[in-house]
Amino acid sequence: MLPVVARRTAAAGLTGFEWAVGVPGSIGGAVRMNAGGHGSDMAQGLVGVRVVDLASGDHREMSLADLGLGFRSSTLGRSLVVTDVELALSAGDRATAEAEISEIVRWRRENQPGGSNAGSVFVNPLPDSAGRLVDEAGAKGLRLRSAEVSTKHANFIQVDDGGSANDVAELMALVRAQVHERTGVDLHAETHFLGFSTEATEAAGARRVEAIS
Repeated sequence: MLPVVARRTAAAGLTGFEWAVGVPGSIGGAVRMNAGGHGSDMAQGLVGVRVVDLASGDHREMSLADLGLGFRSSTLGRSLVVTDVELALSAGDRATAEAEISEIVRWRRENQPGGSNAGSVFVNPLPDSAGRLVDEAGAKGLRLRSAEVSTKHANFIQVDDGGSANDVAELMALVRAQVHERTGVDLHAETHFLGFSTEATEAAGARRVEAIS
Protein backbone atom coordinates (compact mmCIF):
# COMPACT_ATOMS: atom_id res chain seq x y z
CA MET A 1 0.00 0.00 0.00
CA LEU A 2 1.23 3.50 -0.83
CA PRO A 3 1.05 4.90 2.74
CA VAL A 4 3.21 2.01 4.00
CA VAL A 5 5.83 2.62 1.31
CA ALA A 6 5.81 6.35 2.07
CA ARG A 7 6.40 5.79 5.78
CA ARG A 8 9.05 3.11 5.31
CA THR A 9 11.07 5.11 2.81
CA ALA A 10 10.94 8.16 5.08
CA ALA A 11 12.08 6.04 8.04
CA ALA A 12 15.01 4.88 5.91
CA GLY A 13 16.03 8.49 5.26
CA LEU A 14 14.82 8.49 1.65
CA THR A 15 12.87 11.48 0.36
CA GLY A 16 10.59 12.09 -2.59
CA PHE A 17 7.72 9.75 -1.76
CA GLU A 18 6.22 11.54 1.25
CA TRP A 19 3.27 12.77 -0.87
CA ALA A 20 1.92 9.20 -1.11
CA VAL A 21 1.17 8.81 2.60
CA GLY A 22 -2.45 9.82 2.18
CA VAL A 23 -3.20 8.12 -1.13
CA PRO A 24 -5.26 4.91 -0.94
CA GLY A 25 -4.35 1.91 -3.06
CA SER A 26 -1.50 -0.37 -4.06
CA ILE A 27 1.73 0.78 -5.62
CA GLY A 28 0.96 -1.20 -8.78
CA GLY A 29 -2.40 0.50 -9.10
CA ALA A 30 -0.68 3.83 -8.48
CA VAL A 31 1.52 3.21 -11.52
CA ARG A 32 -1.46 2.38 -13.74
CA MET A 33 -3.30 5.53 -12.64
CA ASN A 34 -0.19 7.68 -12.18
CA ALA A 35 -1.48 8.48 -8.71
CA GLY A 36 -0.42 11.76 -7.21
CA GLY A 37 -1.00 14.48 -4.70
CA HIS A 38 0.63 17.43 -2.95
CA GLY A 39 2.48 18.55 -6.05
CA SER A 40 3.92 15.21 -7.11
CA ASP A 41 2.96 11.89 -8.69
CA MET A 42 4.34 8.47 -9.55
CA ALA A 43 5.99 9.74 -12.72
CA GLN A 44 8.29 12.01 -10.71
CA GLY A 45 10.28 9.21 -9.07
CA LEU A 46 9.54 6.15 -11.18
CA VAL A 47 12.38 4.42 -13.03
CA GLY A 48 10.55 1.39 -14.38
CA VAL A 49 8.36 -1.59 -13.57
CA ARG A 50 8.07 -5.32 -14.12
CA VAL A 51 4.72 -6.59 -15.35
CA VAL A 52 2.99 -9.89 -16.00
CA ASP A 53 0.61 -10.29 -18.91
CA LEU A 54 -2.45 -12.16 -17.64
CA ALA A 55 -3.42 -13.09 -21.19
CA SER A 56 -0.12 -14.78 -22.11
CA GLY A 57 1.64 -15.34 -18.79
CA ASP A 58 4.71 -13.47 -20.05
CA HIS A 59 6.81 -11.28 -17.76
CA ARG A 60 8.67 -8.23 -18.98
CA GLU A 61 10.23 -4.99 -17.86
CA MET A 62 8.96 -1.56 -18.88
CA SER A 63 10.75 1.78 -18.58
CA LEU A 64 9.14 5.04 -17.51
CA ALA A 65 8.91 6.07 -21.17
CA ASP A 66 7.12 2.81 -22.03
CA LEU A 67 4.34 3.54 -19.53
CA GLY A 68 3.05 6.72 -21.18
CA LEU A 69 2.12 8.30 -17.86
CA GLY A 70 -0.24 11.28 -17.96
CA PHE A 71 -2.64 12.86 -15.49
CA ARG A 72 -4.12 9.88 -13.63
CA SER A 73 -3.47 7.68 -16.64
CA SER A 74 -1.00 5.37 -18.36
CA THR A 75 -0.82 3.34 -21.54
CA LEU A 76 -0.57 0.01 -19.71
CA GLY A 77 -2.60 -2.60 -21.54
CA ARG A 78 -5.61 -3.98 -19.71
CA SER A 79 -4.05 -7.45 -19.35
CA LEU A 80 -0.85 -6.13 -17.76
CA VAL A 81 -0.41 -6.22 -13.98
CA VAL A 82 2.47 -4.42 -12.28
CA THR A 83 4.38 -6.80 -9.98
CA ASP A 84 7.57 -4.82 -9.21
CA VAL A 85 8.34 -1.10 -9.11
CA GLU A 86 11.71 0.66 -9.13
CA LEU A 87 11.81 4.17 -7.67
CA ALA A 88 14.58 6.76 -7.70
CA LEU A 89 14.50 8.53 -4.33
CA SER A 90 16.99 10.91 -2.73
CA ALA A 91 19.01 10.41 0.42
CA GLY A 92 17.83 12.88 3.02
CA ASP A 93 17.09 13.52 6.66
CA ARG A 94 14.73 11.05 8.31
CA ALA A 95 13.33 13.59 10.77
CA THR A 96 12.56 16.07 7.98
CA ALA A 97 10.86 13.42 5.85
CA GLU A 98 8.76 12.17 8.75
CA ALA A 99 7.81 15.74 9.67
CA GLU A 100 6.59 16.29 6.10
CA ILE A 101 4.52 13.11 6.33
CA SER A 102 2.99 14.32 9.59
CA GLU A 103 2.10 17.64 7.98
CA ILE A 104 0.46 15.94 4.99
CA VAL A 105 -1.56 13.69 7.31
CA ARG A 106 -2.62 16.72 9.40
CA TRP A 107 -3.69 18.65 6.29
CA ARG A 108 -5.69 15.73 4.94
CA ARG A 109 -7.48 15.16 8.23
CA GLU A 110 -8.44 18.83 8.39
CA ASN A 111 -9.50 19.19 4.76
CA GLN A 112 -10.64 15.79 3.52
CA PRO A 113 -13.03 13.16 4.89
CA GLY A 114 -11.94 9.82 6.26
CA GLY A 115 -14.06 6.69 6.21
CA SER A 116 -14.99 4.73 3.11
CA ASN A 117 -14.19 6.68 -0.05
CA ALA A 118 -11.95 6.30 -3.09
CA GLY A 119 -10.34 9.72 -2.94
CA SER A 120 -11.06 12.59 -5.30
CA VAL A 121 -13.95 11.79 -7.62
CA PHE A 122 -13.65 14.35 -10.43
CA VAL A 123 -10.65 15.89 -12.17
CA ASN A 124 -10.23 19.57 -11.38
CA PRO A 125 -11.15 21.61 -14.50
CA LEU A 126 -8.26 24.04 -14.08
CA PRO A 127 -8.06 26.79 -13.06
CA ASP A 128 -11.24 25.91 -11.13
CA SER A 129 -11.76 23.02 -8.71
CA ALA A 130 -14.29 20.21 -8.97
CA GLY A 131 -15.17 20.47 -5.28
CA ARG A 132 -16.06 24.14 -5.58
CA LEU A 133 -18.24 23.48 -8.62
CA VAL A 134 -20.07 20.62 -6.91
CA ASP A 135 -20.66 22.88 -3.92
CA GLU A 136 -21.85 25.75 -6.13
CA ALA A 137 -24.26 23.40 -7.88
CA GLY A 138 -25.86 22.56 -4.53
CA ALA A 139 -24.75 18.92 -4.53
CA LYS A 140 -22.64 19.00 -1.36
CA GLY A 141 -24.28 16.59 1.09
CA LEU A 142 -26.44 15.05 -1.65
CA ARG A 143 -27.32 11.44 -0.79
CA LEU A 144 -28.41 8.54 -2.97
CA ARG A 145 -29.18 5.47 -0.88
CA SER A 146 -25.83 4.32 0.62
CA ALA A 147 -23.67 7.01 -1.03
CA GLU A 148 -23.33 10.66 -0.07
CA VAL A 149 -21.33 13.63 -1.33
CA SER A 150 -19.09 14.56 1.59
CA THR A 151 -20.10 17.61 3.58
CA LYS A 152 -16.42 18.18 4.39
CA HIS A 153 -15.11 18.18 0.81
CA ALA A 154 -17.54 18.08 -2.10
CA ASN A 155 -15.19 16.17 -4.42
CA PHE A 156 -15.41 13.05 -2.24
CA ILE A 157 -18.21 10.49 -2.04
CA GLN A 158 -18.63 8.64 1.24
CA VAL A 159 -20.19 5.18 1.36
CA ASP A 160 -22.01 3.56 4.26
CA ASP A 161 -20.78 0.24 5.63
CA GLY A 162 -22.02 -2.43 3.25
CA GLY A 163 -22.78 0.24 0.66
CA SER A 164 -23.10 -0.30 -3.08
CA ALA A 165 -20.74 0.65 -5.91
CA ASN A 166 -23.86 1.11 -8.02
CA ASP A 167 -25.02 3.82 -5.63
CA VAL A 168 -21.68 5.61 -6.03
CA ALA A 169 -21.84 5.40 -9.82
CA GLU A 170 -25.40 6.71 -9.91
CA LEU A 171 -24.56 9.52 -7.51
CA MET A 172 -21.55 10.50 -9.64
CA ALA A 173 -23.82 10.72 -12.68
CA LEU A 174 -26.37 12.77 -10.75
CA VAL A 175 -23.75 15.19 -9.44
CA ARG A 176 -22.14 15.52 -12.86
CA ALA A 177 -25.49 16.33 -14.48
CA GLN A 178 -26.33 18.85 -11.76
CA VAL A 179 -22.98 20.61 -12.12
CA HIS A 180 -23.39 20.81 -15.89
CA GLU A 181 -26.92 22.18 -15.56
CA ARG A 182 -25.95 24.83 -12.99
CA THR A 183 -22.49 25.85 -14.23
CA GLY A 184 -22.13 24.57 -17.79
CA VAL A 185 -18.97 22.65 -16.83
CA ASP A 186 -18.66 19.01 -17.93
CA LEU A 187 -16.80 17.16 -15.17
CA HIS A 188 -14.74 14.04 -15.85
CA ALA A 189 -14.02 11.39 -13.24
CA GLU A 190 -10.60 10.30 -12.03
CA THR A 191 -12.17 6.89 -11.45
CA HIS A 192 -11.99 3.85 -13.73
CA PHE A 193 -15.09 1.62 -13.82
CA LEU A 194 -14.88 -2.17 -14.00
CA GLY A 195 -18.02 -4.26 -14.43
CA PHE A 196 -20.33 -1.35 -15.29
CA SER A 197 -22.21 -0.78 -18.51
CA THR A 198 -20.94 1.70 -21.07
CA GLU A 199 -23.98 3.88 -20.37
CA ALA A 200 -23.36 4.01 -16.60
CA THR A 201 -19.67 4.72 -17.13
CA GLU A 202 -20.29 7.55 -19.58
CA ALA A 203 -22.99 9.07 -17.37
CA ALA A 204 -20.49 9.26 -14.51
CA GLY A 205 -17.80 10.73 -16.76
CA ALA A 206 -15.51 7.79 -15.99
CA ARG A 207 -13.30 5.48 -18.02
CA ARG A 208 -14.38 1.88 -18.49
CA VAL A 209 -11.99 -1.01 -17.94
CA GLU A 210 -12.79 -4.32 -19.60
CA ALA A 211 -12.51 -7.50 -17.55
CA ILE A 212 -9.89 -10.06 -18.58
CA SER A 213 -11.57 -13.18 -19.93
